[in-house]
Amino acid sequence: MARPFDFEDGVKKQARLRQFGLCAVCGDSMNDLYEHAHHVVPNQSGNSAISAHTWLKGEDNCVILCEDCHFIVHDSGRYQNGAVAPPDYYKYSHGGHVVGHVMWVSDMNLKIKLFWP
Repeated sequence: MARPFDFEDGVKKQARLRQFGLCAVCGDSMNDLYEHAHHVVPNQSGNSAISAHTWLKGEDNCVILCEDCHFIVHDSGRYQNGAVAPPDYYKYSHGGHVVGHVMWVSDMNLKIKLFWP
């Protein structure tokens, strides 16, 4: 069953391209690894009845992680309610493009502040 803020395939593809095919955490190439689309701000945080929350299913909120890093980010596999890492944790959010990463972190932190005043 799909959840209201699940990522569509196009969003996952764009996030992977933005990361130049690298895991957003460890920077390893995803070419031979099982990959996971991960919500930076958890999808459970939103309310589907509020249109302002639709950004939770967008490309900015999506990072692609290798299976090992996804397990670690979720506090050793606690996928439903595990730890949440801040945007700056995903240092390869834009592959090796540091300026893109810094701008994305700034934008995400602003969205988070607006989301949780």
